[in-house]
Amino acid sequence: MMKTMVHASAWTSLTPAPKQYAWLDQDITCQVAVVGGGISAAMIALRFAQAGLDTVMVSESPLGYGSTAVSSGIMTLSGRDCLTCMAEEIGPERAMTASRLMTEAIDQIEKLCSSFDDACGFQRMDSLRYTERPEEAAKIRREYSLRLHSGMEVELLDSITGSQQFTFPMEAGMYAKNAAAQVDPYRLVHGAAEAAEKAGARIYENTSAETLDESGEEAVILECANGRTIKADYVIMASGIGMSHMLGGIDEVRTTYMLVTEPVAGFAGWRGPCVIHREEEPRLYCSVTEDRRILIGGLDSYYMDEKGRVAGVLDMSPAMDKRFDSLAMTLKEMFPAIPDLTAEYVFASPDASTKDTLPIIGRLPDSSRVAYALCCGDNGILFAEIAGRLLLQQYQGVDNQELGLFSPGRSWRVKR
Repeated sequence: MMKTMVHASAWTSLTPAPKQYAWLDQDITCQVAVVGGGISAAMIALRFAQAGLDTVMVSESPLGYGSTAVSSGIMTLSGRDCLTCMAEEIGPERAMTASRLMTEAIDQIEKLCSSFDDACGFQRMDSLRYTERPEEAAKIRREYSLRLHSGMEVELLDSITGSQQFTFPMEAGMYAKNAAAQVDPYRLVHGAAEAAEKAGARIYENTSAETLDESGEEAVILECANGRTIKADYVIMASGIGMSHMLGGIDEVRTTYMLVTEPVAGFAGWRGPCVIHREEEPRLYCSVTEDRRILIGGLDSYYMDEKGRVAGVLDMSPAMDKRFDSLAMTLKEMFPAIPDLTAEYVFASPDASTKDTLPIIGRLPDSSRVAYALCCGDNGILFAEIAGRLLLQQYQGVDNQELGLFSPGRSWRVKR
């Protein structure tokens, strides 16, 4: 991998902005205002607009240029949201419910992408969760058992059967059929936003909503940095981890690193190719894009800002470059039979997670006219789809017990 790597998001580098939206230049009113410019906001705005509600979506930056631009685009149950991990935190029954909702969300996103003029690079894929360490093999077997008995199509791999299908060492692995997907997150945001606009939503970018006032009896008022106001009957905050201070519940924020190669001709030593997650720390994950590029990510560190600084002061750019080099070396070691692997793009992303890895969706308090959709973690895209459906049902007064699984009112999430 001798070519100089470009330090930029592969998604925004490879795709020119499909559309630019106006900034808000007048005071407006609406039924529902969605604050945010990423996948969560776009998916929610689409749901509400399609339900016939007068919906406004307002983004501080150009659409898709926040954490969405540096998302992996991977959707799978084999990351931190595996059944074993969730069962340990919230119990087997709730874990099964969450798993079902996430599986349904993959189906819904597949249908959504197929309805767009641009399918957003969506690919349905198999998945592999594996370990190289004998002491971690029991976790893989436990995950296999849980999925098998919940009706999923899975197979258990050992060191021998694993070596017949992959060129990297494997003590144990769980291969799941059709249980994952890959999408271009930047194109997905624009696809959802365009569909929302066609359904009647008004979308504004480069417009920062600075303050929120729900003290009035008739409307919630959003005041924007440019002095304009939005009066809404209902507001949904979907602006990413920056709003976590309003909710509490974020367990950890780290930085994860990603590398995307030039397109490759073949995938020798990689069954499928499938989405891959390694069980042990430091975590590692791999996928393949629509145009046959390999994405490898992980090697998480303490949180750094976009300039590679810790706490805004200590410059850790050299440490970031070492992680990118390590990803390139690891990829070559995992797949030595794939010739001419060349890294083209490298980028880092903030990676926030809640204690049980699930999103925060709903109102706080329940009587509020402000709802939240904090869809972070490995499966933020799936959580965004779930949030749109559940928040619309809540707004319409539909009683849905599933929303309680993600409620901001769960005791450990309540801000103290």
